[in-house]
Amino acid sequence: MIAILKLLAPVLLYLAAVIILFVSFSGRVRYGLWFLVPLLPLQNVMNKFQAFPMGKDLNDILLLAMLAGWFLSSMSEKRPVFLKSSLNGLLFFFLVYTYFSLWLGSLNLHLPPPIDIHDLSVQRWKNYMIFPLLYFLISNNLRDKADLKKLFWAMCAAMFLMNYYNVQQVSDLTSWVNRTKLEGTFVDLGANETAAFYATYPFVLMGVFLFVKSWKWRVPLAILIAADSFVNLFCYSRGAYMATLAGLVVFSVLKQKKLIIPIILVLALWQSVLPQSVIERLIFTEEAGQLDVSAARRLELWEQAVIYFQQNPIFGVGFDAFHQLGHGDTHSIFMKTLSEQGVVGMLILIAIWGVSIKKGWQLYRKAQDGFLKGLGFGFFVCVFAVMTGNLFGDRWTHLPLGAFFWVYLGMVERGIVLSAESAPAPVKGVTEKNSGSKREYVNPRLVNPYIKNFKKRK
Repeated sequence: MIAILKLLAPVLLYLAAVIILFVSFSGRVRYGLWFLVPLLPLQNVMNKFQAFPMGKDLNDILLLAMLAGWFLSSMSEKRPVFLKSSLNGLLFFFLVYTYFSLWLGSLNLHLPPPIDIHDLSVQRWKNYMIFPLLYFLISNNLRDKADLKKLFWAMCAAMFLMNYYNVQQVSDLTSWVNRTKLEGTFVDLGANETAAFYATYPFVLMGVFLFVKSWKWRVPLAILIAADSFVNLFCYSRGAYMATLAGLVVFSVLKQKKLIIPIILVLALWQSVLPQSVIERLIFTEEAGQLDVSAARRLELWEQAVIYFQQNPIFGVGFDAFHQLGHGDTHSIFMKTLSEQGVVGMLILIAIWGVSIKKGWQLYRKAQDGFLKGLGFGFFVCVFAVMTGNLFGDRWTHLPLGAFFWVYLGMVERGIVLSAESAPAPVKGVTEKNSGSKREYVNPRLVNPYIKNFKKRK
């Protein structure tokens, strides 16, 4: 029976994708998002589509159908195509600048113009631009809170399926040395990238868990957070540990101060409380007085990145040029961006993260609904974890790893709009009193009903 299901599942998913394609093109873009977004980190599942017609390009075809449906529905309903947002101009500039950087890299390396879709650099740029496209699709096509909740739970379902593969695999690892055997669901990425996923996005789940009081929400979220933490711990990624620590510090300082003491105790007594295999991974930074292979290689790549940055500090050597020059990954998105896109590219990246932090905090402060408030706060913390994790590797440009960040960003943007629409309008003659995180509207006549009568008598 299980064997039959394994054979039928790809066929059924492919047929569903074909149906969703036409549904999305008709203007019901949210159906395409509910279908595609959960599949993005499940590349082991997506790869099975390659056996079917146009299956290799299914991602792109679905996105194009959603893009067309979005514009057509906007025109038919006579509504603005783009939601007003501080991110719109920044992301359009991001798109234009990265494509300019792609041309710059081709010129510097004496390569053909980057107009051939079969060019690997063009493909990498195209995949990178899927991120802002996801943001625009979500923020402009999910209509209400119910739509956001459906997408949220679809993403949680994807995490449960990821854990189905990853929990078993990390349980079979007898030592951190064997972590290269971890395949996970990312297929072409390794244990460090898998750990980075589990070190960042569970903070969104934690935020929702904190503010939603229904046990129907909290029980599955608690199970999912526990499983995510288990995989993160036994992926043996030091960069992921640092990202997790950064997120926990922000989370505890701003909302759960009682967690500060356990964090301090773990930091002080880590050699006593952590599993032995994790301790070995943490202390294995030097061998016979020298850096281990991973740390030494990372320093070499950073030195090379600095050299390229010094050659053209304003614009860098060009998008994807570091990879084209045979160096592979820079093991730091900061070094990658500086070397390839220069100071301009680095400022764009920092601006995107800065606006993301602002958006998350804005939703947290303005939302009255527990789900939206938790989504805003969880995403706010998530951004700090993402920035920390990217110090030690490129956890930003890979589609399976980075897609959820932009999906959550689009959900937060839509959540801000919904919160503003549902906020009570100030009553005439009522003054606004800001007390902490709550807003109270105070009518002087209600405070002292004798004022009116006193004026009349006088």
